[in-house]
Amino acid sequence: MNPDIWLPAAPPTGAAATRRLLILPHAGSGTAAWFGWRSLLPDDVDLRVGRLPGRETRLAEQPLTSAADAMHALCAAYRALPPLPTVVFGHSLGALLARGLCAAAPHTVRALVVSGEVAPGSGSRSHGDVLGLPDHEFAIEVHKRWGAVPPQILDAPEFLSIFLPPLRGDLALVDSFPEEIGESIDMPLFVFAGVEDDLDEVGIQRWKSHTNGAVKLFRHPGAHMAVLEDPAVTELVINACLGGLL
Repeated sequence: MNPDIWLPAAPPTGAAATRRLLILPHAGSGTAAWFGWRSLLPDDVDLRVGRLPGRETRLAEQPLTSAADAMHALCAAYRALPPLPTVVFGHSLGALLARGLCAAAPHTVRALVVSGEVAPGSGSRSHGDVLGLPDHEFAIEVHKRWGAVPPQILDAPEFLSIFLPPLRGDLALVDSFPEEIGESIDMPLFVFAGVEDDLDEVGIQRWKSHTNGAVKLFRHPGAHMAVLEDPAVTELVINACLGGLL
């Protein structure tokens, strides 16, 4: 297993890495948007971002639609990395992947940070109503619900043809996660939710049942993509991640 395929590193700073922030992104995302966090982190933090099949350098690969397959590959990649104290941050789909990773490979993980998603075990998930739409209607609906499709490509078929297959695959991947949550993890948990994000309150609160450690819940301004679009929210999340590495 080559971890750099699944968990590539942001450009190095030249400083020796003593700790790591691992980001698992939202549906349809690659690494590009999240590598921008490199400039907001101390030089000694190794920043890695998950890259699933079907995007960026993995464009020729078929997107994964099985949670079991995705977790197996991500956990193998994580274990192949040089060990460092790590905080795992997951947004939306990434929150589900991050929770699974922390349960399966906890030994060097100091804290879990999640945003934009209700906890596993909050009920069955289905995006069937969206996945059945033709491409253009699908893109518009996903943009309306979550803001996850860049508005500049909504009327650009050549870009949608590249962007939509992994997005469709990722939403099917979300639906494949089992309702059973398994054992609780033993680490601090930080939960972020936008006040304008359409997330079930009970599902947000259910994150508290996922850890035996301390839980902090942050309500922040904005909708689903505020973590990337609002610098103040980005700062809140990064500060929580760095706090978990102290």
